[in-house]
Amino acid sequence: MKENLKSINLGAGLGDILFGMSREAVRKILGDPTEIDDNPFKEELGHRTQTWHYDELKLSLSFQEPIEWELDTISVTDAFYILNKESLIGKSMMMVKTALEKMDVTDLEMEDHSDEDGAKHTLLSSDSYLSNFWFDNNILAEIQWGPEDDV
Repeated sequence: MKENLKSINLGAGLGDILFGMSREAVRKILGDPTEIDDNPFKEELGHRTQTWHYDELKLSLSFQEPIEWELDTISVTDAFYILNKESLIGKSMMMVKTALEKMDVTDLEMEDHSDEDGAKHTLLSSDSYLSNFWFDNNILAEIQWGPEDDV
């Protein structure tokens, strides 16, 4: 893993990768993605998006057309990444909530996204930090976040 990408900065980016960067600037830092998902039209968004997946880094970056294809969402799925000097992926929901509350992230809302097969999927989100914490069976599996002016 790349040490210059280790720190999650809610509202700002991930290490050297910052929200608002162009695809070209990101490519200079990370190289070519493993896969590119080009979503020509998302009904819920109303515009085109493109998501770059870096499988080895367990990292995904999304760019949106309306903002000149600038980076606007980051997702990580590996315990390598740290938030406020703490690795959270793989931790229980209670441990994650405690860590977030220590950071004054207190506007947490929980939604059940479990499927019919019995797998328990839960979303813990913060509107003020434009962040989502995805849990599988109460264990943090993914952190997603976007830019926020007030963070």
